[in-house]
Amino acid sequence: MKNINIKKLTDTKLKLTNNKKVEEHVHTGVYEGERKDGKIHGYGTYTYTNGTKYVGYWKENTMHGEGTLTWANGEKYIGSWKDDEKYGYGIYTWPDGESYVGNWENDLKTGHGIYSWSNGDTYAGDWLEDNCHGYGIETLSNGDKYIGEWKNNMKNGKGMHISSNGEVFIGEFINDKRL
Repeated sequence: MKNINIKKLTDTKLKLTNNKKVEEHVHTGVYEGERKDGKIHGYGTYTYTNGTKYVGYWKENTMHGEGTLTWANGEKYIGSWKDDEKYGYGIYTWPDGESYVGNWENDLKTGHGIYSWSNGDTYAGDWLEDNCHGYGIETLSNGDKYIGEWKNNMKNGKGMHISSNGEVFIGEFINDKRL
């Protein structure tokens, strides 16, 4: 079964993130590169039988260090890896032009990052386990903007909403609603 995360961010949805663990690295594809003590170790390229391809550094049969993983469906991650998981700084892109640029921990968006939708909407701010969480700025393609606190992908806490018509609201938000 495919492990994906679906999250809601106001009226737009965060793209499905391919969090499925990459297939085992043994006997499911072709590896070309360095080895150490019989294990994939150092720099190399692994092409999986499903068309997914990883080019980068390995440590004892796991993606570890800098590398690029391109899924067969066109999704791509360029950045740091730790024990087969996205970890540190990286860029994740989708074929339709959506992207996330920022920090990762344990295969999840965590830390500071910018998510850009193909329609021009953006969120720049804090993330926790794939959720907009902390302080962030949401800018919508229609000109609306929210600057403030987030919790679990919803506006929660102090914030300011600026409408494209010039209306400004400064105050408290709970679960995306103004108080």
